[in-house]
Amino acid sequence: MKGLWVKDLLLLQKQLKTFLMFVLIAAFNAYTIKSVPVIFIMMAFFFVTTSASTIFYDQENHGFLYLFTLPTRKKDYVIQKLLLVLVSSLVAVGLSFVLIFLMMQFDLELQTSGQDLLYSALYSFFFGCFYGSIITPLYLRYGTEKARVFIFAIMGALAMGIILIEKTGVLDGIAGSEFMANVATLNSLQITGLTLALTSAMLGVSTIVSRRFIDKSVAF
Repeated sequence: MKGLWVKDLLLLQKQLKTFLMFVLIAAFNAYTIKSVPVIFIMMAFFFVTTSASTIFYDQENHGFLYLFTLPTRKKDYVIQKLLLVLVSSLVAVGLSFVLIFLMMQFDLELQTSGQDLLYSALYSFFFGCFYGSIITPLYLRYGTEKARVFIFAIMGALAMGIILIEKTGVLDGIAGSEFMANVATLNSLQITGLTLALTSAMLGVSTIVSRRFIDKSVAF
């Protein structure tokens, strides 16, 4: 698995300028709309998307045919890709903290409490892993182009679902439910533990699905 990490890190190193551009875009949007969570979400989205794109480079020019003739198991490949998603989400959160602290020195409107920062970080970390858990098996099963179509379709369906929920008042019902009331009573440590537990379960399911998909897309 060490060779897979070296390969991906070398691929990502070539996209350093792209990462820097992502950081500037996130900072500009946060400064424009005066929102700290925007930095976290955009950074998680950018970093996970770029990391997951390493699958495309592996598939290019029948790369899988060569890769799996080496002493590389499909199971190890899938686990490494989802660990890369996890690491990318963590790096995105860490860089978001650095960027936010720098921006706070120049814009007082971006200053926020430590608890709000923690919740924004947890939300973006969960979002990054959730997004990566979806696109990784899709990339492995359908390839980059078809997977992007599925991703856009899923995003469109989620957007329509959110709109319908808001229009029908279901969101107000959920917000006022007993479950949400119980969640609101949790402290920061409990919410952190719950987020990590859900993330672990989600990545575990994605690993199983990805393994099945790669068996179908790669014949040996």
